[in-house]
Amino acid sequence: MEMKSDEYKDEKLLVAALRLDSHEAFVRIFRHYYPNLVLFASQFIPDRLACEDIVQNIFIKIWSERKELKIKTSLRSFLITLVQNMCLDHIRHNKVKSRYASELHETILSLSPEEHMFYSELNKAFDDALSRMNPTLRETLLLSRHEKLKYSEIAERLGVSRRTVEDRVSKAMKFLRDNLKDYIYLIPITILLKELL
Repeated sequence: MEMKSDEYKDEKLLVAALRLDSHEAFVRIFRHYYPNLVLFASQFIPDRLACEDIVQNIFIKIWSERKELKIKTSLRSFLITLVQNMCLDHIRHNKVKSRYASELHETILSLSPEEHMFYSELNKAFDDALSRMNPTLRETLLLSRHEKLKYSEIAERLGVSRRTVEDRVSKAMKFLRDNLKDYIYLIPITILLKELL
């Protein structure tokens, strides 16, 4: 279905108002597109709640980045593209998570009682370190190690240079080494990342 010219003009006005912090414009955009975007997301993901979360997160992102919005197509096409990309990311994330959960389960089953205790402490320390890590570094590290994205892919997704991604991962790894120094002598950092991320 082609967009009417009046509808396109109205979209441009709404986006312009949104960039000027218009809450009313944001609400109008949300109410107009939210139901259909959730329905569109359901073509990729059968979980209704997951679809709603994805679309809600997109609108949160749009509001928080409203002043820097760069929309080269219609607003509708822009939103549809965002939903599609987020759905594909969700699917890929769950596949990776499922694979590592299986590997992790096998690893844990092979541990002795003493190793179980150590692993539990290590896991808690690792989670604590991640929670205290700079959010930007944590996001970049998880995209690299958890979702297995290449540096170039991370750079494209985050809108930064590849060098910036490399620098962030390096700083994140140093942060983990510094905060897990009591465990590092027992387990290499590379194994730690494989097992815990």
